[in-house]
Amino acid sequence: MEFFADRTARGGAVLAPMAGYTDAPFRRLCREHGSAWAVTEMVSAKAMARGDRRTELIGAPYPGEPDLVIQLFAADPDEAATAAVRLRDAYRPAAFDLNMGCPVRKVIHKGCGVQLMRRPDRAAAIVRAIRGASGLPVSVKTRLGPDEVLVDEVADAVVEAGAGALAVHGRTGAQKYAGRADWGPIAALAARLPIPVLGSGDVADPADYRARRRLGVHVMIARGALGRPWIFDEVRGGAAPPWPRAAATLLRHARLQAAWYGEARGVRSLRGHLARYVAPYPEGAALRSALVRVDTVAQIAAILGRTAPAAPEPPRPAPVRTRATMPRSPHDPGDGGTRCPT
Repeated sequence: MEFFADRTARGGAVLAPMAGYTDAPFRRLCREHGSAWAVTEMVSAKAMARGDRRTELIGAPYPGEPDLVIQLFAADPDEAATAAVRLRDAYRPAAFDLNMGCPVRKVIHKGCGVQLMRRPDRAAAIVRAIRGASGLPVSVKTRLGPDEVLVDEVADAVVEAGAGALAVHGRTGAQKYAGRADWGPIAALAARLPIPVLGSGDVADPADYRARRRLGVHVMIARGALGRPWIFDEVRGGAAPPWPRAAATLLRHARLQAAWYGEARGVRSLRGHLARYVAPYPEGAALRSALVRVDTVAQIAAILGRTAPAAPEPPRPAPVRTRATMPRSPHDPGDGGTRCPT
């Protein structure tokens, strides 16, 4: 069975690609908590075609990462093909994903992201190029359209080109994250397309997940997983952890970040998660103001120790060494990069 069909048949939700968030440490936590697969931050095909090493590292797997899916953003089929081959040879991913959903100006001005939805023929050519060059499955991540609903025409084009799955955020690019996601067009696609269709947008808890599954749509979770990697356990029937266990997960995330990036950058880039981790818990909410100012893992441990001094996580796979000297990602917000939870 083809990769995406096989993994969706196994159930559960997928971690959506989010620039600035779905780096290796966070993907690792989400996979350990049950995500069906996890997609990397977006990687520039143009930069990869130039041989940019810093860009290549955005797609790097954590040691032993299963089912790595690397997301590319591209406007040119030849660049996409070159990028796919280089990433395949460097990291041996299971599949690629084509970004057609990012609404950020500096991405769409290059003809990439949601702007590519205006050119279904070009999108199809890029899908063919990635598949043909890499020999790997390709999924496509879109929105409903740039500023009006165009997803049906795009879906037909990329399916004909050989896409193995389609994920759709239920807003247009113009909406960004305003209003409510519209899952009606996504359900209509799922009912007629021969490949798995996944929806994303406003899935914040297991009840949201179940409601979307009743529409006949597979589910991709983006912002709902930030500070809550255990949501992937929850949608499979697990319980949300009590505060001591949640605190232990937060601390483990910090340690993984420090090991991957080095402590200073790792802890700084974690700040976008910290407030989200503690918000649902009365014990943790009082720690928010202190946590968003931390600079070291030791500071995080000390702050958490005020409320959760002895709270081990359930056993997880043994830790392995990661990239302590990882060059800065262009998506690191400390570098003025782009956060794009598509």
